[in-house]
Amino acid sequence: MNPVRKNWANPPWYSSYEKNNYGDFFYALMRVYQPEKVVELGTKAGYSAYHMARGLKDNGKGTLDCYDLWEEYEFNSVPRSVAEKNLKKFKNIVSFNLRDAVGADKKYKEIDILHVDLSNKGEILEEIIPHWIDKVSQFIIIEGGSKERDKVEWMTKFKKKPIANWLRDFARKRKNIEYVTIEPFPSVTILRKK
Repeated sequence: MNPVRKNWANPPWYSSYEKNNYGDFFYALMRVYQPEKVVELGTKAGYSAYHMARGLKDNGKGTLDCYDLWEEYEFNSVPRSVAEKNLKKFKNIVSFNLRDAVGADKKYKEIDILHVDLSNKGEILEEIIPHWIDKVSQFIIIEGGSKERDKVEWMTKFKKKPIANWLRDFARKRKNIEYVTIEPFPSVTILRKK
């Protein structure tokens, strides 16, 4: 048994991250970068938040502010109570904020790490990332960015701007931006200022 996983609960996650075990990745980022303030836009049932909070707890420092619409979201979501139950062991680390992600940046002057998982598409990233990029001291984690993720049914059916195209365009406009996309599905992109 992997020693990192020995104490995991088995809650309902409803996360595409779970399939390829991105939890270890989120945990490792927290342990390596030792952030003080992490913000997550799009928490749903709390899979990524759980693993980030685990890392923060093991660091002995840091907090995580989670934002979501939960049951108020018109598409695929879960009640806030599911996230609260899944994250109850981290109640001193995690805060829950019921609100739209657009405009949440106004609450902060600086944070260390931002995670964005909002049914991501180029259009929503354009509304969110430009407001955060200069407030994030370490990096931004974006769900998606791979060709496979950009071809999910709802992205193609509704002709949404691919995340990969948005990333390329954003990096061209802002010359001081670099990013790398990590696969497999759903993929994660790390974006930061050079």
